[in-house]
Amino acid sequence: MFSRLHKELDASQHSNGQVDPRQLPAGGVGWWGGGIGSGQDDHLTFLQGYIVSDTRGLPKKEKPYYFKFHYNPSTVSMSHGLDQANMQPAQWQRAEADTGTALLPINSSCSFSLFFDRTYDILARKSTPQSKYGVMYDVNALYNLVGINSTSRTGGSAGTSTDPDSEPSSDASDIPETVTGPMQMRPCTVFFGGQDKALFYYGFISSIETQWVHWTQDMTTQRVSVSITMTGLPQPK
Repeated sequence: MFSRLHKELDASQHSNGQVDPRQLPAGGVGWWGGGIGSGQDDHLTFLQGYIVSDTRGLPKKEKPYYFKFHYNPSTVSMSHGLDQANMQPAQWQRAEADTGTALLPINSSCSFSLFFDRTYDILARKSTPQSKYGVMYDVNALYNLVGINSTSRTGGSAGTSTDPDSEPSSDASDIPETVTGPMQMRPCTVFFGGQDKALFYYGFISSIETQWVHWTQDMTTQRVSVSITMTGLPQPK
């Protein structure tokens, strides 16, 4: 669908990282420290929400993807309803021998909007992807989380020839390449507030809408608004 123009924005990115410490996530509240519960001045730290992919059932070497918020959403909307296509009877109505668990999406959804601002990262002019590409780095992390970015590998047979005396073609390499495609139903958990005790929701992201709202003079994307809708899944034990 879309070509990847920047080598740093690929499927190997597992997090969008922190923002510049000078960026104030809320009026009068500074961004001290690094990760969640990182130590000094924790009582002044603005707790950062995040979405993390569920890697259970995947190979052990599979690293989870993290999509960290710059600003926690002001509102979170949740809806629940009966799914007429996949009716689930109440527990007391089931036979004791019926131990099956529904694996299909349930008729519940969660929607919220996020805002990302890389103003100070860009002004710092560092040799980091956040400084060079602004909020494109954040959106790329979201693409990796939902499977829009995927890794394609050029097989060695692509440049082979039936002539045994011929030299292999230059495109006969086995180099992984990031391509973009459709979203995938990847289970994940969203934590509002940056801690396990906070409000959280389990499911898969079913809808994304991005609005690029500000650019620098050289058209580096500086701010973006992201609207996300998640479809609920039965939470695994």
